[in-house]
Amino acid sequence: MTAFLVITWVAIILLFLGLAAVLREVRLLRAVVARDPSGFTAAPPDLVLGARFAGRVVLAADSGCPLCVAVSRRVTGVILLTHESPSVWDTGLEVVSDREAWRVVSHLAPPVLMLVDAAGRVAKLVLPVREEQADEVLDEWGVRGGAHVRSDS
Repeated sequence: MTAFLVITWVAIILLFLGLAAVLREVRLLRAVVARDPSGFTAAPPDLVLGARFAGRVVLAADSGCPLCVAVSRRVTGVILLTHESPSVWDTGLEVVSDREAWRVVSHLAPPVLMLVDAAGRVAKLVLPVREEQADEVLDEWGVRGGAHVRSDS
């Protein structure tokens, strides 16, 4: 009986220590989230698309994604990056089928809006979750209508 009580108390103490560790992690996570007004913190993107996309806004999209198709019809002046044949896309956008550039962003869920700097490196990246968000992002970036990136970007 004594062994049973000792084992029970040890188990209870271990459970409380585990709960304390989980609560500590939740507290740390809340502190990280509270630091960023958009609700998350992330390192800047470390993606290089190359000189072909330098100084432009790029939309990486897949024709099998309904949101991608809707966003591609909503924005103007951006380069549409895809892994598919350009004939698949019926938009007024410049469609670039570049498998190497696509591999750089293929791990992300399309659509992906990217602001590419003059060196061909992605300076800003957004994964829009609704059509209107693409407009908001382009307005925020100061490239409404997908015009070339401003020189101060």
